[in-house]
Amino acid sequence: MTSGEQVRRRDGYGATSPIVGERGAQTRKRIADLLLRLLASQSFHDVSVDAIAKAAGISRPTLYQYFESKEQIFLELLAECGRAISRLAKRLGPLGPTAIGFDNLHWWLGEWADLYDSYRTVHLQWAGMDSPAHPLRPVIGEFMTRYQSRVAQRLERSMVEGLDPEDAATILVNTVHRYHYFRVLGFAPPDSSSTRVDALAICMQLMLFPDTPGGVIRAVTDSDPSTGLESSEYPLFAGGWVAAGREDPPARFGPRGQLTRRRILDIGATAFRESGFHETRIDDVLSQLDLTRGAFYKYFPTKDDLLYELAEECADGFGALFSTFSPAVDVRGGHDLVLWMREFVGLHQRYRGVMRAWFHGAWQDPHLTATAQRLTGVIAGSAMQPVAAVDRLYPVSLPAVVSVLFAMLEQLPEILAVPARGGDTASIMAIAIRRAILSPGSQAPATP
Repeated sequence: MTSGEQVRRRDGYGATSPIVGERGAQTRKRIADLLLRLLASQSFHDVSVDAIAKAAGISRPTLYQYFESKEQIFLELLAECGRAISRLAKRLGPLGPTAIGFDNLHWWLGEWADLYDSYRTVHLQWAGMDSPAHPLRPVIGEFMTRYQSRVAQRLERSMVEGLDPEDAATILVNTVHRYHYFRVLGFAPPDSSSTRVDALAICMQLMLFPDTPGGVIRAVTDSDPSTGLESSEYPLFAGGWVAAGREDPPARFGPRGQLTRRRILDIGATAFRESGFHETRIDDVLSQLDLTRGAFYKYFPTKDDLLYELAEECADGFGALFSTFSPAVDVRGGHDLVLWMREFVGLHQRYRGVMRAWFHGAWQDPHLTATAQRLTGVIAGSAMQPVAAVDRLYPVSLPAVVSVLFAMLEQLPEILAVPARGGDTASIMAIAIRRAILSPGSQAPATP
């Protein structure tokens, strides 16, 4: 080829291509299905374009005739899932503290559970893209905003009181999504699916309508849940809080070295929060330090070691805070749940990047799994006492209620931060959690 010649690339077979044809459409679908199969055992970050092409039995250049990138392949899967979720949003009937209102919510959440399981691989990867620098995060965020807006319109028509409808929709949608995410990972009670849906529906109903009569809840739910911990040995309740017992920095680090090590940890926590663990490079940390790579590796041999140390710090910080959770929700003791929640939101903000890496990869990394298990153990142990102390007018699986609390605490601080219309994030979370997790139900007669 001479210097004056131009390379001509064949027209691609995109979704809107007029020449895609039946065979091309089948190939596009096969590529998307193969990516879905690969994502069942690997994270999106770890799957390469070459691996997708090899699985499809085509070359990398041929794959690029159908899709510009692996992100575009996933967007096709996401669009299919999104259309199904949008259709479900339109089917949410009138809500309220009545038998009909609760039945509509209960049915809708049951359909959502089935839909989540149908697209579980997409949803798991979707959660793993919850990182500021991930290229698909804006697309997912835009879809969630539209979806929450549709739900908010229904809540506004249903006269939800005490919470801004947009905030209430944000809490509802993200709690349900996160609850199912943790359920699929194994952080869910060994109850039947109907018992788990009952618990989720009850919590969300009371979050929206805390004066719902106990008779309404009993009339709609039909499960007979176990309320004890003895039958609930699963990851969220595995073990109790055990302090990490981390050793002090090696003696070879003098006072100045320990300060440098501390600064690396602080900068690392910020970088992981703002860019995500996978997207953060060692050079991003070094750019804020007067250190060479060699000097950095004396403190932390790998980026993973930096994450492990921050994960231990995160677990210790939350462990200490959760030891005060029970008195914080006991108004008779004069403690203020809002103040507790403000401290929680502050810790959550500091370690958000660590927590993303934690929950999106804990089942693949033994070190992170062990640390996550320590923390989830203290959450369960600390939350169960006040949850069990509520004199409820309805039956419910208490471990499942704690699982809902876990989903709310993990997801809402960041989601509600932009923006919080009805007050600061901690105040909104305190209202939502007191309603959803600690409401006994109303003694009022049940109405149709």
